[in-house]
Amino acid sequence: MKLRYMSLWQDPLRELPQIVFTLRAVQYPSSMPVSLASLNLIQQTTLRFTLALYGLFQRTGSVAKQLAAVRRLYEVAKIPNRVVDGAVPFPEDAQNLVSGVSLEFRNVSFKYPGAENFAIRNVSFKLAPGQLCVIVGANGSGKSTILKLIVRLYDPEEGQIFVNGLDIRTLKLFDLRQAISVLFQDYTHFPLSIRDNIALGDPSNFRDDERVYKAAKLGGAEQFIERLSDGFHTYLERPVRDYYAGLPEGTHTLFGRDVNYSAVREQGAMTSTNGPSLSGGQMQRLAVSRTFMRSIVSEDAKVGLLLFDEPSASLDPTAEHDLFARLRELRGSKTMLFSSHRFGSLTRHADLILYMNNSVIVEAGTHDELLKKEGEYARIWMLQAQAFL
Repeated sequence: MKLRYMSLWQDPLRELPQIVFTLRAVQYPSSMPVSLASLNLIQQTTLRFTLALYGLFQRTGSVAKQLAAVRRLYEVAKIPNRVVDGAVPFPEDAQNLVSGVSLEFRNVSFKYPGAENFAIRNVSFKLAPGQLCVIVGANGSGKSTILKLIVRLYDPEEGQIFVNGLDIRTLKLFDLRQAISVLFQDYTHFPLSIRDNIALGDPSNFRDDERVYKAAKLGGAEQFIERLSDGFHTYLERPVRDYYAGLPEGTHTLFGRDVNYSAVREQGAMTSTNGPSLSGGQMQRLAVSRTFMRSIVSEDAKVGLLLFDEPSASLDPTAEHDLFARLRELRGSKTMLFSSHRFGSLTRHADLILYMNNSVIVEAGTHDELLKKEGEYARIWMLQAQAFL
C-alpha cells in the first residue's frame, strides 16, 4: 500500500518539467529556446528531488517498522499471566528442601486449551520426600503433562496437586519454581557460547566458571566440548553473520591469492565463521548440563524436586546408562521424577513406577511388583529386554 502511494507521487513529479515547459511555451513562444536549454537541467533536478523524497519516505517507513517491533517486545511483559499467583511462601524453612519434598496428585484431570480430549484423566499418586518416581508409557499418554502441571505452566481443570501437604495453587509461583529444577524434552539452545548456554541454568551464578565446568562434566558434555576448537567458548550459532568484505572467503583475487580473513577473526577471538554442527545427543547433554547448574552443582538448599522429561531420548545406551548412574548417585535425598517411554536401569531403582496409557495410570508400583502382576508394564519390559537377548 505504501509503495502504491509513493508511485502515485513519483510519476507526476517526474512529468512536472514537461508540464511546466509546455505551459511556458504556449504562454511565451519566444522563450522556447531558453526553455529547451533549461529543460534537461530541470528534469535532472526534479528527478534527484523525487528520488531523495522517495528515499526519505522509505527510510521513515523502515524506522517506524523497527519502532513498532520494539514496542511489541515491551508489550509482552504486560500480558497477564493466566496462572494466578499464590500468596503462601514456600518453603517456610529452606533447609527442609535438603530432604526433598512430598508430592501428591489427587484425582487430577486436564486438557490443553482448545483440545477436546483430556491429556490426563483422574490421575492420583503420592511421593514421599526423597523418593524416585519414573513415569513410563507410550508417546502422548500424558507423561509430560504431569511435569508441566507440577511447575504450574497450567492448572488442572479437576482435582488438586499438593506439595509438602500444601495446595500448589496457594503457593507463590516464584518460590515454587525456585524449589524445582526441570528439563523438558523441548529444550532450547541460545545463540551464545556453550559456556553461557550452560550457565543460564543458574543466572545467580552465571560467572562462576568452576560451577559451569562441573555441570558440564556431570551432564556428560565435558569430553566433546574439549574436542571443539574453541572449547567452552564455541558459539553454537553466530548471533550475527561475519562480514569482512565484498569478496567471499575462499575465492581468488586477480593476482591468484586466496581471500582469507583469518587475521581479522583472530583479532576478534573468532576462529571460525560458522557454528559447530552438534548431534542431537550432544545438544541434549548440554541441556542436561544446564539443569545440573541448579539441581546438583548448587551447594545451597534451593532445589528439593528434580523433574526430567525424556532426558535420554537422543542419547546412546552407554550415555544413557552413565547419566542415570550419575543422577542416582548425586541427587542425594532430593525427590526426583522422570518421564520416559524407554524402560532401563532407572526403573529398577525407582520407589514408584507409574505406567500410563491413554491419559490414565494403568499400573503403579515398584519394578518387582509390576513384573509379578504380569500386566502391561511386564509385557513391554519383556519386549524391550528380548531385543538384547
